[in-house]
Amino acid sequence: MEEEVKDLFEEFETERLILRKITNEDAKDLYENIYNNFEYYKYYYNFPFKDFEEYSKLVEKYDEWYKNGNHFRWGIVLKENNKMIGLIQLHSKDNVNKNCKLAYILGYNYNGHGYMKEAAEKILDFAFDKLDFHRIEAEVVTVNNSSIKLAKSINMEEEKTRCESYLLNEKYYDQKVFVKINRSSK
Repeated sequence: MEEEVKDLFEEFETERLILRKITNEDAKDLYENIYNNFEYYKYYYNFPFKDFEEYSKLVEKYDEWYKNGNHFRWGIVLKENNKMIGLIQLHSKDNVNKNCKLAYILGYNYNGHGYMKEAAEKILDFAFDKLDFHRIEAEVVTVNNSSIKLAKSINMEEEKTRCESYLLNEKYYDQKVFVKINRSSK
């Protein structure tokens, strides 16, 4: 008998954003804001999409990820116009050790406004307070300066550098590992 997984996913609202599940209807916004430009997202996802149809097939899998309970992926929606401008996720959950990883990307026309910091702070609160995680990591390619800046702005500490750990176009890149630890967890 298959054990039923309790859906722990929650939607959130911040001052300027709504963080919610990503649906098939959101694929167009995400493709237009992020995934139509591989040069922009290559440090987040190292495989280019050849077209919208290929990307939309990935979005169709999100519902399955939500149901299995091992992957939380929020679309970041601007309240002012209801447009999905990016995504943020908790993934690679290790429930035994209460660890997971944080990943994020924002559409290229929306950088520099503090949206991702606003979203990340809300998701970290959820991960520590509701899911009772002890440790959250973010792996950032060392040449991705804006992502490094974000990790530092949400008080993640640089722990180490993983040498040649990200393969892109037959070249290996180093990654910095940033960590935030909930010292009050059980």
